Amino acid sequence: ESCSNSVTFLFCFVLCFLHLQTSRIARSEEDKEGAWDAWGAWSDCSRTCGGGASYSLRRCLNGRNCEGRNIRYKTCSNNDCPSDVGDFRAQQCSAYNDVKYQGHFYEWLPVYNDPSAPCALKCQALGKKLVVELAPKVLDGTRCNVESLDMCISGICQVCQYCLSKVDSQCLAVRAHLGECSVD
Repeated sequence: ESCSNSVTFLFCFVLCFLHLQTSRIARSEEDKEGAWDAWGAWSDCSRTCGGGASYSLRRCLNGRNCEGRNIRYKTCSNNDCPSDVGDFRAQQCSAYNDVKYQGHFYEWLPVYNDPSAPCALKCQALGKKLVVELAPKVLDGTRCNVESLDMCISGICQVCQYCLSKVDSQCLAVRAHLGECSVD
C-alpha cells in the first residue's frame, strides 16, 4: 500500500510535536524548584501552514541565577500548505528581489542543503553564479534541508529525525526511535 509523501510528512511532523509536548511535561517539575516566573503566552506561529514554530518566554525572578532556559518552543501550523503557496525558503529569498545588491537588482532563488550553514538564508541570482548569504538566519520553521524534518529555530538546526529514508519509491519510512526531537 502506498501513501502520499505529504500525508507521511504530516504524520511524522505530528509525531515530533507529540514528543516535544511529552518532554516539556517531564521538565515542568524541575521548573517549579527554580526562581522562574510563570511561562508567558505562546507567540504566533512563524508560519500559517507547512509546519512552523511558536515560542514562550519566562523571566528569572532573582536576576541571572536561574537554571534552565528562559525560552521554549513548540511546533505549530502542521497542516499542508496550498500548492500555490510555494517553498518557504524560496519565499524568503524572493523578498530580496526588490532590494539592490551591489548596485543591481536580482531575482533570487534559494540554495538548499548547505551543510556548513543550514539555517542561513543563502540565495543564488537567477542565471548567474552569484550565491549570497542574504540573512544570517532563515525564519523559524524553515527546514534545515529538504530531506528531513529538521527545523531552523533562532538560526540553529534543531533535529527531528523521523522520516529520513525512502523505501522503494513508496512512503518515507518512519524511524522507530523517538530520540532527538527537541527544540529546547
